[in-house]
Parts: sequence; structure tokens; C-alpha cells
Amino acid sequence: MWTRLKGDFDLAILVIFGGCAGLAITPFSFFRFANGQYLLGLVDLAIVAAIGAAVVHAVRSGNTQRAGFFMAIVINVGCIVVTLMFGRHGLMWVYPVIVISFFLTRRVYAVLLGACLIAICAFDARSYVSRLELVSFMVTGALVVLYTCLFAWRTGTQQARLQILASRDPLTNTGNRRLLEVELDEVSTERARSESTLAMLDLDHFKEVNDRHGHEAGDRVLVQFSALVLQTMRRQDRLYRYGGEEFVLLMPGCSVVGAQALMARLQSTVRAQLRSPGGPVSVSIGLAEARAGEDWSRWLARADAALYAAKRAGRDRVVVSGEESGGAKAA
Repeated sequence: MWTRLKGDFDLAILVIFGGCAGLAITPFSFFRFANGQYLLGLVDLAIVAAIGAAVVHAVRSGNTQRAGFFMAIVINVGCIVVTLMFGRHGLMWVYPVIVISFFLTRRVYAVLLGACLIAICAFDARSYVSRLELVSFMVTGALVVLYTCLFAWRTGTQQARLQILASRDPLTNTGNRRLLEVELDEVSTERARSESTLAMLDLDHFKEVNDRHGHEAGDRVLVQFSALVLQTMRRQDRLYRYGGEEFVLLMPGCSVVGAQALMARLQSTVRAQLRSPGGPVSVSIGLAEARAGEDWSRWLARADAALYAAKRAGRDRVVVSGEESGGAKAA
């Protein structure tokens, strides 16, 4: 569970909030019962129970968006009920509820919930000692919504940029090895419904390009090659730089026969268009179709073995991982 929470920020937020809400609200409920405020105590317990149920649902189903939205509604409605039923002291919860809502659900929903919360709480004039206090509450509440929204927007933008930096190869702008592992894990769960094929691609004699003409020339070849692959592959295919001059092409929903035709077209394009200062550049390719019940690391290893078989067979060719023996056969 701890490992799961470290890897899922949204789930961690929900669990932490649920725990804090339980610790913060439950004592108030006991205090209400001790002072004869049974209805208010029941409202507090109902809020805690609803939040706890949402946390359990998020943990079991993994659907953090639905659980977070439900939590946001619960705390906003709870704050409104407490304020309308029991007056002024409920207003103290308005500001933290507004802020917390932006952590639990999407910004647009949090803004709408915050606006409704302020408007409904302002409707009950009994909670305010003067009109000036009512206006002050509405203005400060609106400012909290605005500033929290701006903070959430900036944080989300920065997080998106960090995710791009962490998952993209800076030279070719393709996916990197980390992203490959994540998406292979996702595709592996879908193999029972959809066949998929992996291609390992390696530029032939690329070391000579770097040694004779420099790394800058080699970088230009890598950028041009990745552009050619992106032009050739299907819209749903995904390209990753595995390391050095080696790339991986993931082709969801594509049989090995279809992948062979696609790779033959790619090789023709590379032969015709890819050039280094020393002349034409070719590519060797290993293909492996997904097998039921096979771990993705083994799937990737079979594609890698097929690639090395292509290298040993003379390069500039496609080799398909053998279906029966686990070996490799030329395409």
C-alpha cells in the first residue's frame, strides 16, 4: 500500500485528506454529543463516514477522480448544512473547504463549488452582525477562490511540464525509456483484447558516424531518423528512444504481419532519405508479437533478440521473433 501511495499522488492526497478529516471532525462530533447538540454531532459523523467511504472506494477501484469529486461535494454540502442550521461558527469552515476542494477535484468543479458555497452561506443574513461583515465575507471568499484557482493552475502547468521532461528524450522528442516501461505495463493488461507488436530499431554502423564525423553529425541523423519513423508509423503507434541509436516502436492492435509491412515501408524510406556525412544510413529491426500471459520485459527481450539476429544476419533487414521455438526468423 505504501508503494502504491508513493506512486499515485492523487490517491495519496485522498488518503491523507480522509485521515486528517477524520481526526479533525470526529472530536467535534463527540463534543456536540456531550453538549446535547445531537443533530450537529450526527451531521459531523455523516461527513466523516461519507469521506471514509470515498477513500475506501478510491483505494479499491483506483478511480481517484470520482472519489475526489464526491469528497468535494460532501465537504461543501456539509459546510452549508452546518452554517444554515447552526449559524455563525459554520463560516469558519468555508475557507479551508474552498482550498481543499481544489486538491480533491478539477479546477472548474472546485470554482463552481466554491461559488455556490459562498452564495448560499451569504444568503443567511443571521450569520452576520452587519451588512459590512456580509460583504467582507463574500469578497474574501471570492478572493480565496480566485487565488487558489490561480495557484492550482500554475501548479498543474508546472507538473505537466515536469512530466514531459521526465518522459521525453530531449534530442529526438520521442518517449524515453522510463515512459516505455510505464506504457508497456499498461498495454500488457490489454493484450487479451488486442494483439500488439514491438519493434526494436537500431541504426547500422552508427558508431562510425560519431567517430568519423562527430557527435553533432550523429545527433542530426538521430533526429532525422526519428522524424522518418514518426511520418511512417500509424497514429496510435508510440516511439521511444531506448538508448544511443536504438529505438523501440510500440504498435498496439497490430499483428506481426501488419508490423512487417509497416517496417518494410520504413526501411525503404530510410534507405531513400536518411543520409549521414559518410553516405546512406540503414536500419536493422527486430519484431516480437505479444503473447498471452507474458511479462512485458520478456516481450521486450524477444524483440531485442530478434534485432541482434538481424544484425548478425547482415544488417538492414527485419527479423521476427520465432513463435514456436522462441528463436528468431528472418522476415
